[in-house]
Amino acid sequence: MEKHRLEDVFGTSREVPKTYVVRQDVDGRFVNDLSRTKHIVLYGGSKQGKSCLRRYNLKPEEGLVVQCHRESDKAAIYEMILKQAGARTQVSDTRTISGNLKLAATVEVEGGVPLVLKKKGELAGEGSGEMSKEVVTKTLELDPEDPNDVARVLSEMGFKRFIILEDFHYLEPDVQQAFSFDLKVFHEVSDLVFIIVGVWLESNRLTLYNGDLSGRITNINADAWPEPSLREVLSAGEALLNIGFSDDVSGAILQGCQANVGVLQETCFRVCEAENIWETSEERRIINDVSKVNDALTSIASDQAGRYRTFLAKFAEGLGVTDLEMYRWIAWVAVNARPEELKNGIAPNVIFQRIRQAHPSGGSLQHNNVNQALERVSKVQHKHKLQPLIFDHSDGDLKVVDANFLLFLSTQDRTSLLEAIGLPASQEH
Repeated sequence: MEKHRLEDVFGTSREVPKTYVVRQDVDGRFVNDLSRTKHIVLYGGSKQGKSCLRRYNLKPEEGLVVQCHRESDKAAIYEMILKQAGARTQVSDTRTISGNLKLAATVEVEGGVPLVLKKKGELAGEGSGEMSKEVVTKTLELDPEDPNDVARVLSEMGFKRFIILEDFHYLEPDVQQAFSFDLKVFHEVSDLVFIIVGVWLESNRLTLYNGDLSGRITNINADAWPEPSLREVLSAGEALLNIGFSDDVSGAILQGCQANVGVLQETCFRVCEAENIWETSEERRIINDVSKVNDALTSIASDQAGRYRTFLAKFAEGLGVTDLEMYRWIAWVAVNARPEELKNGIAPNVIFQRIRQAHPSGGSLQHNNVNQALERVSKVQHKHKLQPLIFDHSDGDLKVVDANFLLFLSTQDRTSLLEAIGLPASQEH
């Protein structure tokens, strides 16, 4: 029997797990869209397998991956793309129309008339010990904010790979919006295809930023994990490790994972760890202790308890001191809500009614006070560097896009959470 390590079967890792399950409506759609000329947006909640989906269906040599972060702006992203594509960049002495310095990109090209020509027989790399063919290079100036210039340089290089922007949601909202306008330019002036990977639950996030993207991008929801697909993950792991989860244990795992494949994977890993299963068993092992599942779920929630408490406290501060303190009360609603409500979404009117019943301002509170606060939920999280995002309001309702946070809420004492956001337990409804 072939041996498999537990860490290769279950758990969270950088590689695609051996228990990866193909969802035809997701994987099939993604593979089909790769053959089209449209940009692709992969969206969904945190730890729902978006990156694994991309890695499983796209060979490493077919894509160029840029990891976005909070400090990234357009120029930084484009410079990273050019560098990973093989260009050598440095700041030029020439300025753009807006007054910023241009970049000088030195690129290797095939044929054409070079501006800089290496001597015949020059080594391809220092210390390589091999004589290279004649290498032709060009030095091109470009505005690092201009997608037309970026497309031109990549075209000169003969670049043909997909450009993958991971964690697009980390970017400031204004950068996301600016990039959405550039995507239209790339679609119009080049054959470049971007794959945008982000944590949100709204199908048309980028087209809301730029309506002209309609018809030029395709959106793929990677968030949907129906129970049959999650059971496939369990079954695949059982076969690889030569184990069996009893009906009670598998039921507890499926109920506790919040329909999130990442939580399910980590729960299975910790249950096997508790059972001292580290690789494929010589003889079939049956796991029937449900308490091990409860322990695993509690430990997963406890691992990030400090971060989540800090999140609630910082989110409650909002964008500044105000009389109504709407973000403190939105956090109050979240703490008191059922996990399934937060996963499916709580409508603004429901949030308004719940806050109105307990808020000190009571009857003077207006529906618009809640709506305006909800519209800035993403901005509050960016302001306090609360990343990855936990609250999402992109489709009109308040949702939680981090399943571990839902798990945290379900395993914590509610009174202590209310204290974390600065509201007394007596305010609980």
